[in-house]
Amino acid sequence: MHSRKHHARVLILVSTLLLAGASNFQCTNDNSGKSKSSGGKSGIKIRVAAEQKITGNSGGFNGNLGKGDKFGSAVTDPGDLESDGVTDLAVGAPFGDDGGNNRGTVWVLFMNADGRVDQHQKISATAGGFGGNLKDDDEFGSAVAGIGDLDSDGVFDLAVGTPGNDNGGMNRGGVWILFLDAMGKVRGQQEIADSTGGFGGNLGNEDNFGSAVTAIGDVNGDGITDLAVGAPNSDDGFDNAGAVWILFMKMDGKVESRQKISSNGGSFGNNLKADDQFGAAVAGIGDLDKDGIPDLAVGAPGTSAGKGVIWVLFLDAGGKVREKQKIADGTGGFNGSLVDNDRFGSAIAAVGDQDGDGIADLAVGAPNDDDGANDAGAIWILIMETDGRVNGWQKVSDGSGSFGGNLKADDHFGSAIAGIGNLDNSGLADIVVGAPGDDSSGADQGAVWILFMERKI
Repeated sequence: MHSRKHHARVLILVSTLLLAGASNFQCTNDNSGKSKSSGGKSGIKIRVAAEQKITGNSGGFNGNLGKGDKFGSAVTDPGDLESDGVTDLAVGAPFGDDGGNNRGTVWVLFMNADGRVDQHQKISATAGGFGGNLKDDDEFGSAVAGIGDLDSDGVFDLAVGTPGNDNGGMNRGGVWILFLDAMGKVRGQQEIADSTGGFGGNLGNEDNFGSAVTAIGDVNGDGITDLAVGAPNSDDGFDNAGAVWILFMKMDGKVESRQKISSNGGSFGNNLKADDQFGAAVAGIGDLDKDGIPDLAVGAPGTSAGKGVIWVLFLDAGGKVREKQKIADGTGGFNGSLVDNDRFGSAIAAVGDQDGDGIADLAVGAPNDDDGANDAGAIWILIMETDGRVNGWQKVSDGSGSFGGNLKADDHFGSAIAGIGNLDNSGLADIVVGAPGDDSSGADQGAVWILFMERKI
């Protein structure tokens, strides 16, 4: 029987005027007649120049998706795996049925510069050399993260979340570290779960650890990239308030030590409430405040009747929170007009310096936004300051940001986001967005959109 927490986890997967002075910002319009929502710096307009859709039957991808796979529930830039000069992608389809019901799948997509797929490699219980033991409803591929070359073999590696993993108890969750070869197949793997892989973090039933995962950078200064893993249904402080685990990693994919961040731990403070689902999304955002330690953005999409928030966390070398900044409708310099159940914060990604001010910016998903149709979805590009506040924004949706794609009801565009660097060599970093509810190749088979961005001055 599925619990209320299980249903909350499914929601995460499928849905999930500024203080600098209003005179510095402007609204923009194009010729479509649709409403626009922007707040870019004066004279700067960030928008979508072109887009490429990837589904089971478009964009050069012919990966034979199944009904309800929800391809696009997670996306990441793993680096240039095949060393052809073009950044590649990994895409999660957590409801794929290879080997059993909802065991899940990850697709490695070798990309062309035009946003189309050159070739692909499937990783699942029955494909891609994966030797791990997946079980029904593990939902492998609910989260994916490029983690650099963890084992220093010259090929980039992946972390993949399995929030339905039952190690130690029901839906406690887990993460697989996948050591890849240059063709995207798995050369070796290491599981991290309750009492597995060096992790002794005392997970609870229905925590759904592995709903989100990201590489943060080297937090503790040992030369090895560390991870942050979301457990959005953790009950620290309140029911489903959520938590994030900072994992200090070894090169073999095991955990050296860990630090939990929640209402009750990690110096975060009692800032969460029931059903906030803090940890539904996590993103390494580099060293935003330039103190020598990488920082972290965390989504809590259940906050404020599902309007959602993100938290920018400035960490210390032990993985505890030194300072924090909340970003929500009317808070942290952001006033992007969110409404109940938009679920802003269901996905977060660092997307390069979009406005050219030398500071890395963020994109945040609101997959239940109703622009154009019910739950069609949206993303918000946030122009950041070094203190974690927002200095501008641009919404991209069916009605905003010059997006030319055709979104439909229940597409949940914005359920997943990744920066992909300057894919088309246009001079501005591009963005990948998942729409796992897309039906264009079959019911809920899902889609990924490549957004080629431009900046007009």
